[in-house]
Amino acid sequence: MAVHFKPEETKEYLSPEALGLRYGSAVRVDVSERTRIESKDRELCLICIAGEAFYECQGKSGQAVLADMLYVPIHEEIVLDGKNGSFMCFGAPCSVKYDFAHIPFAEVDKDSRHKVYGKTEAGTLRDVWNFIDESFPSGRFLTGICYGRDGGWTAWPPHEHGAEREEIYVYFNMGNSFGVQCVYNDLQSAEAYVVTDGHLVSIPEGYHPNVGCPCGGLRYVYCMVSVKEGDRDFMNLRTQKIYGDKLE
Repeated sequence: MAVHFKPEETKEYLSPEALGLRYGSAVRVDVSERTRIESKDRELCLICIAGEAFYECQGKSGQAVLADMLYVPIHEEIVLDGKNGSFMCFGAPCSVKYDFAHIPFAEVDKDSRHKVYGKTEAGTLRDVWNFIDESFPSGRFLTGICYGRDGGWTAWPPHEHGAEREEIYVYFNMGNSFGVQCVYNDLQSAEAYVVTDGHLVSIPEGYHPNVGCPCGGLRYVYCMVSVKEGDRDFMNLRTQKIYGDKLE
C-alpha cells in the first residue's frame, strides 16, 4: 500500500513505480552549486524545504526561500543556484504546457489560500496553505502545506480519494519533533510510520490520518496528483463515516 522513504533515500529519483503510484514521482534536490533540472514530459512542482536558492526559468528569475513553491511546465528547464537550498521536486505527466510560476509562501499566507481547519478541543486544529489549487493552471497537481499544533492531528476525520487522486507527503521544518502517519483501507490491517524531518510517504489509496508528538506539530508538504488529467476537485473525497462526514 503506502511506501515510506527516509531522507537519504529521497535523493535518488523515485519513479511512480518506486512510490507505488501510477503517475506521481519525487526527488530531493540539494543545491550547493548551479543545478539544472529538465521537466521533459512532466510538469514539476518544487518546494523549498530548507535554506534558499536563486532560480531561472522561462526568462524569469528570483529567489525561493523556505516554503516557497515553483511550478515548472513541461519541456522546460529550471536552473537553481546557491549554497544551502533543499527542494522536493514532484513530477506528473501532462499534455498541456502551462506557464512557469513562483508561488511565495508569504503571498499565500496573506489571502484566502490560507485556511484553518479543526477544533482546539478535539486536537485537530491545523493551518493549510493551498498553493496549487483548482484555479491554478496545472494538469494534475493540487499542492500545499499543512502545519498542525503540538500533539495534534492534521488530517481529520480520516478521508480517502484514491480513485481520483494519489498523494505524496514530505515532512519538513519539524526540528526535533516526530509524527505518526497512518494509512489503511481497514483499521484491522492499518499501516503506521514514524516520520521526522525529510521523510516521505506515498499514498496510492486509503485513509491517511496523521498526528504530531507533544513537543511539536506535524508539518508537511502534500502533493496530490490527479488520476485523470484536468480533474482537480480538492473536495472530491470520502470520509470515514464513523469519525465524521466532512472535514472539520
